[in-house]
Amino acid sequence: MTTIREVAREAGVSVGTVSNVLNDPAIVSPVTCERVLQVMRQLNYRPSAIARSLATGRTRTFGLVVSNLFNPFTAGIVQGAGEVAREAGCSLLIACAEDDCHDVPQQVQVLQQHWVDGIFLATQPLPESVWRELRFGRTAVVIMDRDQPPAEEHASIIGFDWYMAGLQAAGHLISLGHRRIGFVGGIPGRSSSVQRERGYRKALAGADLPLDESLQRDGDYSTDSGRRCAEDLLDRPRSQRPTALVMGNDMMALGAYEAADLLGLSVPRDLSITGIDDNYFVTHMAPPLTTVHVPTRELGGEGMRMLVSGAAGAQRVSLPTRLVTRQSTAAPTPESAWRDQSSSMHTVSAELSVPADAVARSQGNGRKERLTSNRTGAVTAPGEE
Repeated sequence: MTTIREVAREAGVSVGTVSNVLNDPAIVSPVTCERVLQVMRQLNYRPSAIARSLATGRTRTFGLVVSNLFNPFTAGIVQGAGEVAREAGCSLLIACAEDDCHDVPQQVQVLQQHWVDGIFLATQPLPESVWRELRFGRTAVVIMDRDQPPAEEHASIIGFDWYMAGLQAAGHLISLGHRRIGFVGGIPGRSSSVQRERGYRKALAGADLPLDESLQRDGDYSTDSGRRCAEDLLDRPRSQRPTALVMGNDMMALGAYEAADLLGLSVPRDLSITGIDDNYFVTHMAPPLTTVHVPTRELGGEGMRMLVSGAAGAQRVSLPTRLVTRQSTAAPTPESAWRDQSSSMHTVSAELSVPADAVARSQGNGRKERLTSNRTGAVTAPGEE
């Protein structure tokens, strides 16, 4: 195996110059740097990662903690983080925690034992013990979403505008003429779930529609919980049934499709459904799902970019969402709609529930899809959002 001394001898420079080319090329003249690199290529020299880390104090290795790799939401984050790490010539270690995240402290310890330069915690909730340890440690940290205390020192928080996601989904249904709109949220108390619901409620209030809490349920982001909650909301007399549902994520929307099918309801003729996430499978649902696009891949990439660049220090980044309209939503039909005396007096418009620029951006991203007649039978696992 070629050594650094052999490279130095062949290039006619000192060992220190070769080391500078590898670790701090800016202080080496371009001509010398190119000559050393050319010799490295000729001799097929591969610098020792251990030696470089000792010289620079950095391993150029980063850690990513996620839960449930089978969830499309998580997969998008992993893909984005991996792409940025690869482009930067860095290594990425992925630690997979349990769904309830009780073992996150152990996963963080494993990563720290590998001397990672930074850790991206894409899990919820984050145990307080982990937060305390990382807050006063030397490892750079990026944390997903806003269930944590305000960012301090070297810790940054990156997430999505879940409030706008709920607002866009409900506002779209209101713009179609729906007035009895159900909502199935995620895990109660979790910040991302609370923000989705706040957006839904704001859309109703902006259109002067009454809030009916009997049309709200809490799921857990799984297909099964979506089916159970939707069936509970829909299995009632038509006059009490919602004509549209805002589901907290796409997997729960898939469950709502199953519930509608069990009850003999047609989407969107009898029931309009929106999701949140815009996962890969929604275009294969029948009919294709209207949903709010959540840029998970971009979040994974941006979080990793903050670590790699060394910019992870008390930043707060919120990525925007956008509505993607497909064939699962339509205006309520006379058979499906129920209007009381007071609600018929209201004029409903998208502008009342969603800012005009958000509506324009959202509706400009719709895609045309071919309707199919069969319902999907996909099985999915619960996920963290």
